[in-house]
Amino acid sequence: MKRFFNAALFQIIWFVCLLAGSAWALAATALYLFLHDRYFMTTRREWRLLFVFVALGVLIDGTLFQLGVFSNDDENGVIAIPPVWLLCLWVSTGTLFVHSLAFLRSRYLLSSALGMIGPTMSYFAGARLAGITLAEPIFMSLLVVALVWAIVLPLGFWLSEKWDLFEDQDLDIRGIE
Repeated sequence: MKRFFNAALFQIIWFVCLLAGSAWALAATALYLFLHDRYFMTTRREWRLLFVFVALGVLIDGTLFQLGVFSNDDENGVIAIPPVWLLCLWVSTGTLFVHSLAFLRSRYLLSSALGMIGPTMSYFAGARLAGITLAEPIFMSLLVVALVWAIVLPLGFWLSEKWDLFEDQDLDIRGIE
């Protein structure tokens, strides 16, 4: 049941981040991370994964903004950094690996394939909702996002395994002993 609630709370955060702006996104994400820490985490080592995902958000989406793959009206013309709400989505995504997405553990090719689809469609829908412009032709921008997430999703699972973040019951679910 925790996996379902983890996924449901993430979806709420996704909508808040896209529709309510950075201040609300920050407040909602802080509450979500508090609840995640209190009710979902089985080890504090999971915070490492969340910090890595914030850093990845700054690096990856910051680069995509800088290269013009993404743009928004808030850019000041000096350095195109991702908006706070987008970084909130990155850290919130980090909360999914050990919980609602645990069924993908050690399934790197499948997670890579799903990374090309799910996050790409999320960026496409989210850009329209949040006022982000994707560079033309849009299919090329989405291809870049797909390739990035084909690497990011398996990376999240690899780090989760490396840092021993999964519960032992996750092995039982897949039939691995």
